[in-house]
Amino acid sequence: MTRLLITEVPGAARTAKHAAAPGLPTQPLPDQNGETPMVAQAIYHQASQRTGFRVQLVAAPVDIIARRHREGQSVSQITRYLRAHLGPENPVASRSFVEWVITATGGEGR
Repeated sequence: MTRLLITEVPGAARTAKHAAAPGLPTQPLPDQNGETPMVAQAIYHQASQRTGFRVQLVAAPVDIIARRHREGQSVSQITRYLRAHLGPENPVASRSFVEWVITATGGEGR
């Protein structure tokens, strides 16, 4: 069964399955140049090997590190953020891992 969202414009209805809920992320937003920043798949695989976690588990922290660095946060700020959310024993929250991700992603943004 498919539910349709009713809109004022005929033919503009979309299925509820594909509608984004308010406040939930959909896609990465373009930066100042209009490009959508992305991290290379090879970096996810290298991060997986460094930490021992599956690629699916390290992808989000790697993206967070790259984005926060691009926004101008320092290594210390990013490390504190990750430790607060992931725990101090998590290898993804170590300063050396944060520095490695910034170097691997090109250290862009500073």
